[in-house]
Amino acid sequence: MAATEDCNAAAYNAFAWFLNVSTSVLIVFVNKLLMDPKKGYAFTFATTLCAFHFLSAAFCVKLSQWIGWSQAAPLPWRTTLYFALVANVSIASLNLSLLVNSVGFYQIAKLLIIPFVCVVELFWMKRRFTAPVVASILVVVTGVAIVTVTDISIKALGLCVAAVSVVSSGMQQILCGTIQRSHKLQSHQLLANTAPVQGVMLLAVGPLIDKAVSGNWVGQYALTTGGLSVLLLSCAISVAVNISQFMCLGRFSAVTFQVLGHTKTVLVLLTSWGVLHEHMSARKLSGMLLAVAGMVAYGYFNSSSSSSNNSSGKAMSDKAGQETLPLLNRSSKSAQDLPTVVTVGLKNATAEKRLTAVPSTGSMTQITVVAR
Repeated sequence: MAATEDCNAAAYNAFAWFLNVSTSVLIVFVNKLLMDPKKGYAFTFATTLCAFHFLSAAFCVKLSQWIGWSQAAPLPWRTTLYFALVANVSIASLNLSLLVNSVGFYQIAKLLIIPFVCVVELFWMKRRFTAPVVASILVVVTGVAIVTVTDISIKALGLCVAAVSVVSSGMQQILCGTIQRSHKLQSHQLLANTAPVQGVMLLAVGPLIDKAVSGNWVGQYALTTGGLSVLLLSCAISVAVNISQFMCLGRFSAVTFQVLGHTKTVLVLLTSWGVLHEHMSARKLSGMLLAVAGMVAYGYFNSSSSSSNNSSGKAMSDKAGQETLPLLNRSSKSAQDLPTVVTVGLKNATAEKRLTAVPSTGSMTQITVVAR
């Protein structure tokens, strides 16, 4: 029985990872066609496009719940707003970072998300990283840096914006997994709660950010039939990207998601070289090989470390539901998750029994009563 469950879990993990990698690579090329001003449709409004993506995901997930394909689950509005705000700050700051920084420093800031997430998981989640795991992470970061980092110039404003993008992006990925585990939500349930809020917020500020980045207003864009078709295709693929990302962050740590997520960078570069015939320099090739070697080593050493610490990992898992959200001095559990204690008199009993009413995991309207 246990072997079957482990096999099913491994298959689900592989499916989630394959779906995320494949759709993430695909949407890169679709968005490139949509946004390229020379060879595409010049829709250079990245933040507004993100708003369309989240609204599309919200519509699809809500529709699946309405027709009965999936089950809805509530999330406290404080947690929903907090997550949406952190995630949207991440998106906006990444776009602004590309505006005020050189491409090289922008890429360095993205790579710094990995060590930031490691520090947060080390001190907040009490995770321990073995020396081989740390070494493999450094190999991945070095390899990706060789591939992506070229010119580097640093300004005070750019440094501040980059710092905000690192913190908010890392926190968004950590919160995604933490909220799912603490509130016992599936990926689509978290997305159903947060995507509408994210979409509306980005739709409000997106045009202003895009005006600062591109110099044009999205309302002045001349939409063609071809541009609309590619835009709709991008929104459709983004639904799978968002759902699979939430699936991965609900099952893997944010560090693992970041490290192995660079497989997408390598695949994008290889596809550009093989399909679009872009130049592949020796520097890029060596960087990719180094990054892939680091990812393989990380997978091996991280699995070995997890197996050896299985018992301590179980204790961490039991504690995860009671963790507090970082930057908020509140429990991540809603009031509905807290047991209600009542004292009643029982017939044929010489003393009163203290009963605890605990919300059932199957339905919010049912309770399980346990006598103590």
